[in-house]
Amino acid sequence: MNQKSLRKEILRKLFHLMEVPVLIGYTIARNYFNERIATLLITVLFLLLLEIEYVRLEYHPKLPEIFNVLRYREQNNVTGTIFFIAATIIVFAAFDYPIAVSALVLTVFGDLAAALIGIKFGSTFLYKDKTLEGTLAGFTMNCLIGYLFLPAYPMIFLPMAFVASLVELLTGKLDDNLTVPLFSAFTGQIMVYLLHAPLTTFPGPVVGSILNLFVNFH
Repeated sequence: MNQKSLRKEILRKLFHLMEVPVLIGYTIARNYFNERIATLLITVLFLLLLEIEYVRLEYHPKLPEIFNVLRYREQNNVTGTIFFIAATIIVFAAFDYPIAVSALVLTVFGDLAAALIGIKFGSTFLYKDKTLEGTLAGFTMNCLIGYLFLPAYPMIFLPMAFVASLVELLTGKLDDNLTVPLFSAFTGQIMVYLLHAPLTTFPGPVVGSILNLFVNFH
């Protein structure tokens, strides 16, 4: 990968960090109003993004160079952000809030770690363009995120981290912004049922302190 392509891919991955404010916004709306209102608001965002994608795909407007971070397959197709927001709506509707938000955050940061380490240091290819180094970095980040959000439940966040890394590794033509949060959240929810875990210790103290800067979380 040449330097220009490398910079573009790094910028693309860092651009995904903009999905974090979406999750914070959902949490604020959920705590100040209710889950129905929060889901409605994120659905409005989803519809707005669909309209933007419609304009981009149908009319091909000239975009500033800073926004030129799309992969080749995304230039004439919907972007990963659309799949991530769709996954966000699904997991918040289908799974417990602690499981849903943990799965979504590890999707963002696990993918970021896997991509950056894989691009910079990856040399052992496992599947297509996915490397051992990137996969291990993503798994490590997934475990860290799981510990920060669900520190009292390693039997839940470790399987979530493993499944997230495995699905990210094997996802090809589908979009990992959709598959990773869905499969990892499903895994976490199944573990909750099997362990009869109450999920009362959520989030961890570090994440709780950050969230309390925005909303009275507890």
